[in-house]
Amino acid sequence: MPDSVKAKDKVENPKAQFDKPKEIVQDKALSQHEKKKALNTWEQDERQLLTASNEGMPGSDEGLQSDSGNRLGEVVRTKEEIGAKPKHKTISLSVSITAS
Repeated sequence: MPDSVKAKDKVENPKAQFDKPKEIVQDKALSQHEKKKALNTWEQDERQLLTASNEGMPGSDEGLQSDSGNRLGEVVRTKEEIGAKPKHKTISLSVSITAS
């Protein structure tokens, strides 16, 4: 990764700047706060992709790469390593029962 890449770019679009979430933690140019923020951004992106995929909306390049699997688990584990908590998505269910 070129040194000219700004911290803001790394935080706002980490998936484009890093190959793996662990690379964020190893980046000495980022502060601890920036690392957590970048991982939060990556986690949110992965959750959105997973949701879209589950709803039958594949990404534009989905399936074209052999390692195109979702990296949510890897992002969450990396966040835990640096003491950041994953953003758990809450689910609310509504059930209606009608008697016949």
